Amino acid sequence: MQHYDVRLKAIMYRAMPRFFRLLGLPTEVAEYLTVEFPLKEKLQADGVVRFPDGRIVQLEWQAQNDREMLWRNLDYYKVIARQWPTAPRILQFLVYLGDSPVTMESEIERDRLSYGYDIFCMYDVEAREFLASESDDERVLAVLCASEDPRATIREILGSWKHLPAKELTERILDLQVLSQLRNRDTMVREESSAMPIEIDIKQNAFYKWAEANGAAMGEARGEARGKARGKAEGQADALTIVLEARFGPLPAVVRARIASADVETLERWLQRLAHASTVEELFENAS
Repeated sequence: MQHYDVRLKAIMYRAMPRFFRLLGLPTEVAEYLTVEFPLKEKLQADGVVRFPDGRIVQLEWQAQNDREMLWRNLDYYKVIARQWPTAPRILQFLVYLGDSPVTMESEIERDRLSYGYDIFCMYDVEAREFLASESDDERVLAVLCASEDPRATIREILGSWKHLPAKELTERILDLQVLSQLRNRDTMVREESSAMPIEIDIKQNAFYKWAEANGAAMGEARGEARGKARGKAEGQADALTIVLEARFGPLPAVVRARIASADVETLERWLQRLAHASTVEELFENAS
């Protein structure tokens, strides 16, 4: 079959001028482009849900601008439409967690292709929307939202968790610390959580020890010039390793080696992706 396909393609290529004339196209070609296109090895959406009325909604959480997001979401749309061909509607939302203005394109009108998705910016949402929630899982997102007094917002989030067991409280604070990096509020989180009248000492957490020793929050570390000495990269690599192990457990040797050998620019991208990565594999996916 492969031999047949190769021969068929050769025949069709030789006859292309006639096809061009039939299609109303010029017969002179500037260049025959490659017919082999790279395919994604893995296409995994951050979230896909189906509602009782049959609608399917796909969600992507993005911490930084990505110029490829328009085409990536179009890929998602295609695979979702194929897998659920009877869905009455497919909605796509990109939830932007970053601090800088959105520069990503969200729609395209080209020839017969008309496509678009919606971008929802967390910095446009009032913190009170999440602070008012009864869910411990939802209140943490208030740190990403608009607030006239970010420190008071952080204090209110922490105060709402005082009833939690020590182990769960520690994990919640780590989650808050990771998210707060996206708004350069991680120093506030460390200071406010350290002052909490709770039975555990959050200062004994590995991440806090690292931050205290380095004298700067991870957000400040990311803001340093990319061309600094390797010592800066080593500090970022240590921070990334500590937080990953706190969230996902001991890291395989191959992952540790990859982090240790990464340059400053690569480590910055991984640190920015950390907030919305649900697994170690997802952190590194398409981010090497």
